[in-house]
Amino acid sequence: MKTKQLLLSVGILFSFLCHAQTTITVDNSVGSNAQYSDLQSAISAASNGDIIYVHASEINYGNITIDKEIKLIGFGHSNVNKQTMVTDLILNANSSNTVISGFHVTDDIYTNSNSLISNLTIENNIIDSALLFDSSGGADNVIIRGNIIYQIGFGSNSSSRDNYTNTIISNNIITYYIGLKNHQSITIKNNIFLSPNNSYPVYNAGNATGSITVQNNIFYYNSSSILNPDADGVIFENCLTYNIGSGSLIALNGSNNLNNQNPNFVSADDTDFNVTDDYHLQGGSPAIDAGVGGIDIGIYDGGAFTFNNLGLTNGIPTVKITNITDRIAPGANLSVTINTNAN
Repeated sequence: MKTKQLLLSVGILFSFLCHAQTTITVDNSVGSNAQYSDLQSAISAASNGDIIYVHASEINYGNITIDKEIKLIGFGHSNVNKQTMVTDLILNANSSNTVISGFHVTDDIYTNSNSLISNLTIENNIIDSALLFDSSGGADNVIIRGNIIYQIGFGSNSSSRDNYTNTIISNNIITYYIGLKNHQSITIKNNIFLSPNNSYPVYNAGNATGSITVQNNIFYYNSSSILNPDADGVIFENCLTYNIGSGSLIALNGSNNLNNQNPNFVSADDTDFNVTDDYHLQGGSPAIDAGVGGIDIGIYDGGAFTFNNLGLTNGIPTVKITNITDRIAPGANLSVTINTNAN
């Protein structure tokens, strides 16, 4: 029998989330009894500070615009049966202090405001295309963590592109590259780049005014080419590169780097993300304790935030039914084994 995984009821969520906030439920599945079936309608009805829990569904919730301070919590992005899917998530004016967690975004997350948006948290999502801060207002004080993202930014000096500052990009899996221009206030640390851009996994469009130091990252390639991860204005510190293909790797520009050494993941057969992959480090990995400050290189750095492959929101409990009796006689007891997890 298939393993079933589901979130606890909304009532239990109240013990984990602030009582002053209203929790709104959304589910577009046929026969649902959630408060809303349309996510955009739920956002329109919400007040600043409200929590919107969006159930997993086989139906994509579509293009969504956020124009107020909310916590938008999906079930997760990689459950084999159901995910919480949207096409685009658009951050408009007044969306400061918004949290987006647990979504499969099949296109982009992007800003669309002439006003500065601040204090954003984007975590535990899969973003198939890009995370872009391309409005003139831009974004400040941004946390990007625990995501699987194809691309962050363009690496452009244009006045309307890559306007993000005071941003921490950590504990993510990046599958193409990160582009930036405000190197003075951006931190890139403890990420894994899977089969990234062969020319540059990190591109600094503001290199004329200085460099960005990238720390504790793993760059994991599968190529028959000669690879050179170095780009102007990017310094690598305590990072690791490895090519599982037949090509060669140019040494990273910087200090204390491990060039073309196998990180010895617990299980990762190729450079494509798979929900069954395990990017923890095996015993004896050269990346153990090799990061700045003696922490591990890669997405599991021993900090308070923990990457998880399913995109489950940290702090919200889940219930997993691991065993259930297939058939019982009339009047007999049903045997169920349940595991709980608070992520």
